[in-house]
Amino acid sequence: MTAQSRYRLPDTPLPELFVTPERRARGSVNAYRTDQLPAGTQREFVDITASDGAFSFGLLHLPPGPKPKTVAVFMHPRENQSRQYLSPYLLEAGYAVWGQTSRALNNDSDMVHEEVVLDTAAGIRMLKDRGFEKIVLIGSSGGTSLLSYYQWQAALPPEERHTHGPHGTPTRFATEDMPPADFYVALAPHAGEGIIMLNMLDPAIVDESNPTAIDPALDMFNPDNGYQPFPEPSKYDTEWLATYREGQRARARRLDVIARSLIADYEEARQAVDREKLGSPTARRALMSPYLSIYGTVANPAHTDPSIHPNHRVPGSIFSGGHPLRGSYGPNALGRILTARAWLATWSGLSAQAEWAHAAEHIDVPTLVVAPLGDTDAYPEEQEEIFSRIPAGDKTFTTLAHAHHYLFLLPNAPIDYNPREAAGEIVTKWLGERLDAS
Repeated sequence: MTAQSRYRLPDTPLPELFVTPERRARGSVNAYRTDQLPAGTQREFVDITASDGAFSFGLLHLPPGPKPKTVAVFMHPRENQSRQYLSPYLLEAGYAVWGQTSRALNNDSDMVHEEVVLDTAAGIRMLKDRGFEKIVLIGSSGGTSLLSYYQWQAALPPEERHTHGPHGTPTRFATEDMPPADFYVALAPHAGEGIIMLNMLDPAIVDESNPTAIDPALDMFNPDNGYQPFPEPSKYDTEWLATYREGQRARARRLDVIARSLIADYEEARQAVDREKLGSPTARRALMSPYLSIYGTVANPAHTDPSIHPNHRVPGSIFSGGHPLRGSYGPNALGRILTARAWLATWSGLSAQAEWAHAAEHIDVPTLVVAPLGDTDAYPEEQEEIFSRIPAGDKTFTTLAHAHHYLFLLPNAPIDYNPREAAGEIVTKWLGERLDAS
C-alpha cells in the first residue's frame, strides 16, 4: 500500500448482493498504525473497575518530554478505540491521550448506555487521580453519543441526573463521582445509535416473528417505489418517503412495546417465583433474559437515493458490506440480537436517552464539531441542526470535503488530501487556541 493510498477508502461499495463467502473478516478502521506514533511515546495498559464492579481497560499515551496537564479521551460504547486514529496528531501536539474500551467491547447485545457511563466515569476519575488538570472528551462516531451523554449528566447536580434508564433500572448517577470535562469535540458524529436506527429500520417488515413478510408498498427495494439496481441511484417520491418515515416510527413503537412487555413478564415471574419449585415454568421465566431478534436494520432510503440529504457520499452504508440489504439480513448486522433492555437503552430512537441529538442541548463547555461530507449515515444538514442547539458560547462547526465516516478519502474525490491529518490539524489548532498543551 502506498503512502497516498493509505488515506483513501480501501474498497468501493460492492454492488453484488449474494456473495461467497457470506462472512467476511472486518479489520479495524479506528486504529492508528504504531509507526505513526511520535518517537518516545509511552503507552501504558490500565485496568479500570467501575463503581458497580464491571471491568474495562484502556491505553494511556504520554508524548515525549514533560508530562502534559491535558489529556484527550476517546471511548465508544462497543468499539475498541484504545488506538484511536487521531491519537498520533494529538501526541505530536503535546497532549496525552486516553483510549478506553467499555464493558460491552465488541458485543452490544446486552449493552445499556447508563451502565457504560459508569465505565467512563471510572476512567476519568483515574485520569484526575494521576494529576491531569484538563479533560478533552473526543466522541468519535457512536462515541459522540456516549461521551456527550456523560458530559450532560456529569455537569448536573447529582440530584438532577437521570435516575432510571429507559428500561426502568436505576442509573446510580446520583451517587456516582462524575468529573465533568473542560472541552468537547464531536468527530464524525451521527445523531445517536437510537436515532440512526430509527432512520434505518425497514418499515416493510410487518411481522417481527416473520421478517420475510414484506409490505411491498413500503419496500425501498421495490422498483415500483423508485428503487434502481444498486449502486445505480434510486429516486423516491417525497410523499412516499414521508409515509416510509412514519412507517419506521410505527415499527419502532411496536418494538418498544414488545421490549417493555418482555421486561414486564420477566419482572412478574421474578416476583412470583417459588424458589422451592425450580421445575416450574415460572422459575424458568424468572431466569430467562428476554431477547429480541431484529431484522431489517439497514434500510435508510438515503443509502440508495443521493438526493436525500445530499453530500459527497457514495451509495451504501458503513453498516453493510456493499448492498444495504446485506446489512439488513446478513450475518454482520447492526442490532440483530438484543436484550429488551439493550433495545430500549441504546437502539430505540423513541426511548434511548444517550443520543447526541439530545445531549448536544446540554453541552456548555467549548465545543468543536468535525463533520465529514462523504458520510453515508450522517448528513450535513442533520449535524448543522444539532449544532445550532448547542448552548455553549464557544462552539465551532467545520467539515471535511469528500471524507468517509472513518475519515478516509473517497475513491471518486476530485481533491487529494489526508482527511485524518486534516482533522488532526483542526482539533489541535482549536485546542491550542484555548489552552496550553503542557
